[in-house]
Amino acid sequence: MKRFLIVLAAMGFALSAVAQQTAREKIFSDPSYAFGVYRLYPTQFKEQTPAPKGYKPFYISHYGRHGSRYVLRDEKFDRAYNVFVEAAKQGQLTAFGQDIYDRMTRSKVDTYGRGGELSLKGQEQQRQIAARMYNNYKQIFKKVDYIDTKSTIVPRVLMSMTAFCDELMRHDNTLDIHYECGKPFQKWLNPYYKDNDPRLARYIDLYRHTANCEWMKEWREYRRKNVDISRLLHSLFKPDYVKSMPFPHDFVFHLFKTATSLPGTPTNESILDIFTKEELYEQWRLINIIFYHEKGPSGIKDKFLNGVSTPLLDQILDDAERRVNEGVEAVDLRFGHDGNIMGLLNTMRIPGWCEEVHDYEQIEHVWHDYDIPMGCNLQWIFYRNKSGDVLVKMLLNEEEIAFPAAIDSDMAPYYRWEDVRTFYRELIPQMYEIGGYNRLEKLLD
Repeated sequence: MKRFLIVLAAMGFALSAVAQQTAREKIFSDPSYAFGVYRLYPTQFKEQTPAPKGYKPFYISHYGRHGSRYVLRDEKFDRAYNVFVEAAKQGQLTAFGQDIYDRMTRSKVDTYGRGGELSLKGQEQQRQIAARMYNNYKQIFKKVDYIDTKSTIVPRVLMSMTAFCDELMRHDNTLDIHYECGKPFQKWLNPYYKDNDPRLARYIDLYRHTANCEWMKEWREYRRKNVDISRLLHSLFKPDYVKSMPFPHDFVFHLFKTATSLPGTPTNESILDIFTKEELYEQWRLINIIFYHEKGPSGIKDKFLNGVSTPLLDQILDDAERRVNEGVEAVDLRFGHDGNIMGLLNTMRIPGWCEEVHDYEQIEHVWHDYDIPMGCNLQWIFYRNKSGDVLVKMLLNEEEIAFPAAIDSDMAPYYRWEDVRTFYRELIPQMYEIGGYNRLEKLLD
């Protein structure tokens, strides 16, 4: 098994390196990729591979991120906006800076006070995903006894679940949908949730969110040395004000986050023209590095993050084993957050999500946060034939992706369920050893 994982990592690295050759080109050709996890959910999809002859779909296993939201917290908007307020008071705005200040002021009317909430666009994204799911797999929904759906306790996630299921009911009002939300589900729906365990809360404070943790110090120094923000600052503010700014890089960071979050809200205002394409690319790289360290295989603190999403994978397998054994049509819907999907893909050892590198310049070659847009979803679709043989394929954002190379298939993107199940049942104990909460006692010593 260990040899398989080594081969998998090597093959995955090669594949992702080739794909990442176009990362900068992607952002230059479509700047929305620079939005990273704020990117709006795609609306065009590749044609899917027909199932092998004789196989029919019977079970959908789904985990979806909430749809587009407002800025995560109002104070994040304020951190950029208040710099303009002070510059305006001092008469230090350029003409372009005044224009941006005016636009931000107008956008504030539409967005302020809604920090972290699901937007109307986010609701529509969920409805469209649900409609496509229903239309693609009508034969399942027509026969399903009930639909089990669970959500984390965050309101935008609850609303996403509701919008999704409302759309299913619009297509068929006879569906029996069982809604659940509560703290008992948090440990697997949201393994990164600080309240799950006091040891996890301490770990997060020390190694993820604290500005003084080692990797964050390195990140800030890398940003200072490698990212030029002088053109941008002088386009907005007069020279004396630029010289007096105590934390210019932090200002640009929050300005970028504000700019990339506004497209998902009801406002008609945009401030993306502050940034050149090169600057959009550079700011994307910085945030991509953060997600790699917070949710990816960066290796920090003895690779704990590689396994922290194991409870979610374990639950998905438990549900799938039960549904396959029941032998009837079924749908399991789960709703959570971007980091949960990133962590799940890492724990699952999916190519492009599990490669460990230690050079900041290489991270963009092995990790892309823009592949986890608003409304992102991971689906396992199960098929069987009259003999009872079961296949499964995996979709990320409704497009086919591969299971780890260690799971052989002559029908890819369709895989024999028994091969997938066996691989992950062998992997899960290893990942619990790496990312189990009990291990934190030693890591935190």
